[in-house]
Amino acid sequence: DIILLMPPKDVQQMGSRHWDLIRRYEVRLVEVPWVIPPTLKWWPKHWWPGKPDGWCGPQDLVRLHVLGLEGYDAVAFYDQDVEFQGDAGAVLRCAATGRFLSTSGGVGEPLNVGFFAVRPDPRLLQAAEIFAQNITFSEKTGWASSGFKPSGGYFVGAECGQGYFHTLFYQKKSTKAQNALVAAGLAGQGATLTIRASQIDRCIWNYQTGHQCPANFDCERIRVHHKPTGK
Repeated sequence: DIILLMPPKDVQQMGSRHWDLIRRYEVRLVEVPWVIPPTLKWWPKHWWPGKPDGWCGPQDLVRLHVLGLEGYDAVAFYDQDVEFQGDAGAVLRCAATGRFLSTSGGVGEPLNVGFFAVRPDPRLLQAAEIFAQNITFSEKTGWASSGFKPSGGYFVGAECGQGYFHTLFYQKKSTKAQNALVAAGLAGQGATLTIRASQIDRCIWNYQTGHQCPANFDCERIRVHHKPTGK
């Protein structure tokens, strides 16, 4: 399936051409109730709810709804500016085993929110909402004072989805993130989390630039090219 996530107010603004394209390509339209978690009360000082620009939070955090999609063994989110150059089915097969998969980004960020794959579970979405409660972001300490490791400090998009997803799934020393996952019922025996997060090769599965790719990298190996009009 091709799934399109949209809040109701945006659906209402769609015209006949939009609906024609949705029908032509058999897109499943899923209306979602929020674009930032309702429990999140932090945002940049120059932004406010409903403002169409000035913060990448809404366009990034609406993707959290992918975590809770029902009826699928695995789902993958891709930005609209990706080009498939081969079979990406291996990503879905791996995600179906219970792994959250992501890659780093083309400008050094530890997670690029333009792609991730997961076995959806409503508890993951619940964890993302619980994590939002009473947290703030700082360019010095990150989300919920969880830091930026493995980055040495602030990275592009850290105040938006890239930092939010990375903190929730990869910052194992983040008390707030770990408690959110446990509170959502994602802890197994011995309090071990049942969701595993893994990074996969950006040069193959989310190629953006040659940054950190081998000097003699064979471009024929690229399965998904992100921003193919770039380098």
